[in-house]
Amino acid sequence: MTRTLALISLLLLAACDRAKIAPQLAATITAQRSSPTSVLIKVHVQNRRDTATVPLDVEVTAAPHQPAGWGEPVRIIHPVPFVLNKHESRDLRTTLVTSSGVRAALTIREAERGLIVVRMAATTD
Repeated sequence: MTRTLALISLLLLAACDRAKIAPQLAATITAQRSSPTSVLIKVHVQNRRDTATVPLDVEVTAAPHQPAGWGEPVRIIHPVPFVLNKHESRDLRTTLVTSSGVRAALTIREAERGLIVVRMAATTD
């Protein structure tokens, strides 16, 4: 009887852990020159599941191009973690003032567990 209860409780714990399946997201990041002195960086994130996501922590960093190579990355977009409902999408954008090229990197993590869901980059001249 004790072994049966232990087995049932183990199965219930495993089922609860399966509920924390990683979100399925469609994400894009673009960096395009909007004027000679600025670059527009746009991020689009969409939930592809029929259920809400866990809270998502979105971070975009950008590194300017310098004569000696790429500069130090600076965090330019980092909103409060948010949840996307069924098939919901969110657009984030910012303008970076620079006359040189920019390399932008997007990282989306689960806010609760810190697991990386999406990582991608975009570059402009």
